[in-house]
Amino acid sequence: MQSRFLLTVLIASLTFAAFAGQSKAAQSDWSEGERSRLRLIAAPVDGEVMAGIEIELEPGWHTYWRSPGDVGIPPRFDFSGSENLRSAQVLYPAPERYDDGTSISAVYFDRAALPVVVTADDPAKPVVLKLSAFYGVCKDVCIPADGAATLTIDPQPQDDPRSRIALKEAVAELPQQGPTAGLAVANPQLDGSDMTIKVVAERAKDHAPALFAEAPDGAYLPVPELGTHEGADFIYHLRFSSPEEAEAMSGKKLRFTLVSGGDAIEQSMKLP
Repeated sequence: MQSRFLLTVLIASLTFAAFAGQSKAAQSDWSEGERSRLRLIAAPVDGEVMAGIEIELEPGWHTYWRSPGDVGIPPRFDFSGSENLRSAQVLYPAPERYDDGTSISAVYFDRAALPVVVTADDPAKPVVLKLSAFYGVCKDVCIPADGAATLTIDPQPQDDPRSRIALKEAVAELPQQGPTAGLAVANPQLDGSDMTIKVVAERAKDHAPALFAEAPDGAYLPVPELGTHEGADFIYHLRFSSPEEAEAMSGKKLRFTLVSGGDAIEQSMKLP
């Protein structure tokens, strides 16, 4: 989030019963993909067993957030082949805003992650986490990539400092839910084909905050563009191709992700 060398690791919090004892690190083999590779890891973090997906990219390459923006391939992660798995919910650390001169995207550079909350059917037994992944990688051209990884996560694994530190750093990159002191999104206003969104980012200094918008049904939304700002108040514009396209958003609940320096929040709000 702070630089092109953002370290974001996909994390999954396993909702097992309270575990006692030391935690054993788990790492799957790397799965080689186009200009990238992928694996699963696990480690104890603050008393909980956590798992994660690591994606490493070749230098200068990036992959995409859950909503890519103007261009890009949204990632897809399938855990349907897993064993002792009740559910897997994918979560996403805050992305970077990338402007290549012709389009604006939401991306992760060099190393990337998309979190998953994993719930076991039987907390006393290991979870065999099987991942089938499809994602896009891009530099001068964009290429689809895929990978597969399998990791057995024991309820009482042994500690691995490298995985534990990586996961703790990833947790710190997750957006907080709702506004915080000094970071908030105000209600959007529609005027013709232009949606105006005011945000407050009191700690923004050298760089304006990055704002991303998503529709609940997966409908495409452009990346909001910064208009004017005064002090901590920033005005963004989400420009639709027509008033009719903008009007189609009426009554829908949009999700906004606001990133400012090392801080990020997610806010959902229903349009009038």
